[in-house]
Amino acid sequence: MKHKAVIFDMDGTLVNSLYALTYSINNVLEKHGMEKISVEQCKLFVGNGIKELVRKAAGIDNPDDERLALYYGDMIDEYSRNWDFEMYVYDGITELLDFLKKNGIKLGVNTNKNENIAKLIVDKYFPGYFSYMVGGRPSVPRKPDPAGALLIAEKFGVKPEECVYLGDSNVDIKTAKIANMYAAGALWGFRSREELLMAGADVVIEKPDELIKIFLNPS
Repeated sequence: MKHKAVIFDMDGTLVNSLYALTYSINNVLEKHGMEKISVEQCKLFVGNGIKELVRKAAGIDNPDDERLALYYGDMIDEYSRNWDFEMYVYDGITELLDFLKKNGIKLGVNTNKNENIAKLIVDKYFPGYFSYMVGGRPSVPRKPDPAGALLIAEKFGVKPEECVYLGDSNVDIKTAKIANMYAAGALWGFRSREELLMAGADVVIEKPDELIKIFLNPS
């Protein structure tokens, strides 16, 4: 097979974490006397890490604002308790992972989510599937910087161009393109077809099993 590895984004690609994120950030906003956000608003705010979600939800323009550190700390506490609130694996994901694993494709996760929470999600919902994961960690820049994706490829011993990168946002597509990986956009997640195509997606798929075609009929 032309492609030897698939790197998955997490939120909006593997799992729907939107309700847990909305619930947690709203607890923080309420604690500090601010207006809660809707699930639809949260959907637009995610993708660049929890701190950026907090900044946008709280309406803070300056990333050095001292309130951001306070709210971010509260959000980490809240989300650490509520990370799996109404969370679920998207239909077809487990079947896709089974196919890829059965065919010897290496599987990794690259997410901007705090790595300790990302590990909890992998351990609970995807035991035995992923060989390596890069989450939000101080030593690796956040997506769309390609460092995490390239580190996964290096750990797998494959070339970047031998990797498929599957994600649901422009952040993921940009990460894949910069890393010289095949960029696949997931429409079951948080963002639109237009956003994914404008970011440069090589393909946009509506269901996880459509990714299998890339391996069965490589171009």
